[in-house]
Amino acid sequence: MADAVTLNVEVRTALGKKNRALRRQGITPIHMYGLAQESETLQVIESELRAALRTAGRTTPVTLIATGGAETVTIVREIARHAVTGDIQHVDFQRVDVQQEVETPVPLSLIGQEEAPGTAGGAGVVTQGMFDILVRAKPFDVPNEIVVDCSGMEEIDSVILAIDLTFPPGVALAGSEDDRVCWIQPPRVTAEEDLVPVGEEGEILEGEVGEAVEGDEESEDTGGSEAVSEEE
Repeated sequence: MADAVTLNVEVRTALGKKNRALRRQGITPIHMYGLAQESETLQVIESELRAALRTAGRTTPVTLIATGGAETVTIVREIARHAVTGDIQHVDFQRVDVQQEVETPVPLSLIGQEEAPGTAGGAGVVTQGMFDILVRAKPFDVPNEIVVDCSGMEEIDSVILAIDLTFPPGVALAGSEDDRVCWIQPPRVTAEEDLVPVGEEGEILEGEVGEAVEGDEESEDTGGSEAVSEEE
């Protein structure tokens, strides 16, 4: 069970364009909603907000403490950032009941790629198709990440699906069971390897390579003439 992160907040009266003045003062506007209650416009010191977000991420509950001591358990739902600087512009927090399950995305972390038999000798590479997965759990049971062990992937085209993952107690898959988390695919063949004909014993067949190259040169010459003609 994760420990809650706390954040001191105040009621915000500045709205719209006035929020720019708040940000210049090192204060970030935030919004709290959910549990069939009225939404609240709040504000928080930017440095404290950044520290809380680094610790909580998108999975650990954040307890918002209002002036006067009232506490509300929330989870981070949306983080709006400046398109150029990346600075946090606004954050949405959703109220949660700690006894009720919520659905939230959790990051996926792959391990054991190099130990997978299907990648031995460069035969294939592990390709990650999903970077987070939707789970269902009580707020304090939501894990920081789901670890995916790839060491058992034995051959090319081996696949790990969402249904194959192991979840901690109290955590269940909320998304599609058939989502492809990762798979092994063969490495790409280079164009040079395609152009060189190889015999049964692995030797390069003489003459054929020269003919192929010569043909390419003729094509390039022709293409160049057409390009000049068009320019003229």
